[in-house]
Amino acid sequence: MAKLPDKDYYKLLEVSPLASQSEIQQAFRKLARKYHPDTTQNPVEKKRLQEIYQKLVDAHQFLKDEEKRKEYDNNVIFRFRNLTKSQLKTKTNIEQKDEPWWKKLLSIGKKEKKEGDPIKEAEQLFFLGMSMVGKPDEKMIRSAIPYFEKAYKLNPNLLEALFNTALAYYKIGDFEKAKQLLKEYLAKRPSDQAADIFYRLINW
Repeated sequence: MAKLPDKDYYKLLEVSPLASQSEIQQAFRKLARKYHPDTTQNPVEKKRLQEIYQKLVDAHQFLKDEEKRKEYDNNVIFRFRNLTKSQLKTKTNIEQKDEPWWKKLLSIGKKEKKEGDPIKEAEQLFFLGMSMVGKPDEKMIRSAIPYFEKAYKLNPNLLEALFNTALAYYKIGDFEKAKQLLKEYLAKRPSDQAADIFYRLINW
């Protein structure tokens, strides 16, 4: 796996990770004109622009290479998170553990799963969202966002839904929203190294 840059290539060029090559080329040309060192005679400003311009050139050259771009996009930090069976079981156990003994006694003979259970509904919404993000399709990823958002709202312990919401916003090029949600996610799960790397790539 190639070494990751200090700054996300797509954010540098102000394009979404789903952008076409022509869109990337167009974005680069626009920014290259804006930050070209020859636009100023001030030595300090020229040096600053040279640094920015070089980063733009590097990002453009990298994303022009289809193989390198594919490897970058497939990095584990940019993958949507799914739930495992053990995670689902853990969530169920936590819910049952917090239930007082007298409530369990009164519930004997009743259905184990209640209709309108927010935990169950959150999981269903989460999996609906996951069914839409299998391919790099902007329309489908946009459609998945409300499902992940509602899943997290119904169950704030479902942090995978929060992470996936952040990643979906990143995929469609809303870097500020992605950054905001990743910050919230890391506040609740600070040990997630992949998410921390992702956050640092776009937090500038």
